[in-house]
Amino acid sequence: MRNEQGFSFVESILTVSIIFLLFGSLIPFTNHMKLQLEEKRIALHIAITKNQASTSIKNGHLFGEVILNDVKYSWEWNFPTLCVKYIFFEESNESCEAY
Repeated sequence: MRNEQGFSFVESILTVSIIFLLFGSLIPFTNHMKLQLEEKRIALHIAITKNQASTSIKNGHLFGEVILNDVKYSWEWNFPTLCVKYIFFEESNESCEAY
């Protein structure tokens, strides 16, 4: 409670601990949300790469590279499979689809 001298020490400690508890519970949630958004962005870039690869395949190219947001996506066409290789969080990944 507030009196003539201000807030008590116990009230101040309680307030600070509640603030730490709130922010401490929000940080893991925001990290998880950021990771999910990054995964969706990578999936979008893979789709863009496959779209550009299909245009290049029609022109006779069997492999190529696309750079989006400083990430290199390498694609290769081995009939009937189109594979896109990329690096996500310093780990090499591959996305292949048969057409």
